[in-house]
Amino acid sequence: MLVAVASIKGSPFVTSVTVALAARWPVPGAVVVEADPAGGDLAFRFGHRREPGLSELAADTRAGDQGRDLAAYTQRIALGVDVVFAPADQLVDEPAGPHGRAPGQCVQVVQMVARNCLGLLRRAAADRLVVVDAGRLDWASPALPLVCAADVLLLATWPGVEAVDAVQVRRDRILALPGMRASVRLVVAGRPPCPVEEIAAAVGLPVAGQVPQDQRGAAVLAGRATPAWGWTRLELPRAARAIALALHAEDQARTGPGGGRAVPAVLRPPLPKQAAAVVSRP
Repeated sequence: MLVAVASIKGSPFVTSVTVALAARWPVPGAVVVEADPAGGDLAFRFGHRREPGLSELAADTRAGDQGRDLAAYTQRIALGVDVVFAPADQLVDEPAGPHGRAPGQCVQVVQMVARNCLGLLRRAAADRLVVVDAGRLDWASPALPLVCAADVLLLATWPGVEAVDAVQVRRDRILALPGMRASVRLVVAGRPPCPVEEIAAAVGLPVAGQVPQDQRGAAVLAGRATPAWGWTRLELPRAARAIALALHAEDQARTGPGGGRAVPAVLRPPLPKQAAAVVSRP
């Protein structure tokens, strides 16, 4: 299954949710692909070199991705998750573009991967979870083809009125992106001031789950704390586990024997009659 995780305004737990989803996936072998155009953080956080990683994948697939194995570009972090590390967003020695500034290294690498590696990622995702950290999306993001090619796009958002409105006003354009095949869902970060049914109805997208503001869990997922015995019982990993189990069940229903119809991985269904409830609260 190919899953992309991104945000619209700010980046509430995007990388933490990405890593947690892979770490708590019910089947071993999940892979995280760092494709945040702002640059990768996981190599630094977990004390790894960035090579081999996304830069090498981009370079090796310039002439096509046939015969390439995503596993050759991964490194395993302390949580037991294989990661394709992104480069830091360094400036490159190239002429400035039409806007007076050359794109950074990570932007260029993500552009190349999005152009040349969609087939490779989908092949890798045929028998395991491949989860892409796409960072903060805007209409110029080079990661847009990656999120469009995913089976599921999880948009992380804070539950406040402004954050919910930021997603709602962009929803139609997101769903109409060229090549969009992903099922788009929300992940609500923090404690919502209203039932998630109201958030789902206001935005017009289902809610895949909620993740709490769990400092201990976030520290483990960011490499700031050792994943000691019992870390999976912390609130954030437990929330990620619930999302992972729902998505895995959906994937099994879609691809398993009999080819059953996919069951949407939503926490609760939207209630259209309450569409304005969340924005009308004081």
